Amino acid sequence: MAYPQRVPNLLEEAPWLLTFLVPLQIFLGDLHGLNTLKYQPAKLAAIEAHWNPQANAPLTLFAIPDEKAQTNHAEISVPELGSLILTHSRKGVVPGLKQFPVNQRPPVAIPFFAFRIMVGLGLLMFALVIVSWWLRLRNRLYDARWFLIACEILAPAGFIAVLAGWTTTEVGRQPWTVYGLLRTADSVSPSLTTFDVALSLLGYMIVYLIMFPAGALLMARVVKEGMGESAVEEDRIEGGRPKAPVVAIPEIKP
Repeated sequence: MAYPQRVPNLLEEAPWLLTFLVPLQIFLGDLHGLNTLKYQPAKLAAIEAHWNPQANAPLTLFAIPDEKAQTNHAEISVPELGSLILTHSRKGVVPGLKQFPVNQRPPVAIPFFAFRIMVGLGLLMFALVIVSWWLRLRNRLYDARWFLIACEILAPAGFIAVLAGWTTTEVGRQPWTVYGLLRTADSVSPSLTTFDVALSLLGYMIVYLIMFPAGALLMARVVKEGMGESAVEEDRIEGGRPKAPVVAIPEIKP
């Protein structure tokens, strides 16, 4: 299958960029985890679904948190790995939700699963980078169909991971707006009614429900039409770089 010149360029550049960005994100995420342990321990306990403070704590890979019974069901964990990752010490103490009053605990299930979605997608992206190295060494980076399909499937992974991380942060800090100082319930303006908030939220939902499908349809249409060789070549400056990102896309006929 013949690809336009720009496709090999993207396959050449993107894995190299991700080679640096994905490990950097993992490193920064680890630093953020240490910060959360120090300043927002209840959030960390919810993220890990830990109910009792524990040294040599396991790393919970999967569980079904039960807030009413204050326990986990169907738990799958790795012994001692939780303390090592979360505190950088095998004997480090991981906080538990039972340390905090019930009215100062965040919901557990949402940050627990959202965090695992974020980390899981990050690891998948890192795995894709490692595979790209292997294929590059074998001169098959442009020819491995399964790899190209995997790249296409994982294209939205970064965006989904960002949403999952945002959900982890915002739900995990509840019931606080300013952690330990200002509760969310006290942050609401008394002049706002439930109807005002619902109307504002509905407006945002309508706008985004129009924008995202429209953008997805436009991108799918561009991909389906392909990149015309003549249009790409005519609109390049010296060195092969397009004059502008949009110029490199051929005109789409209605």
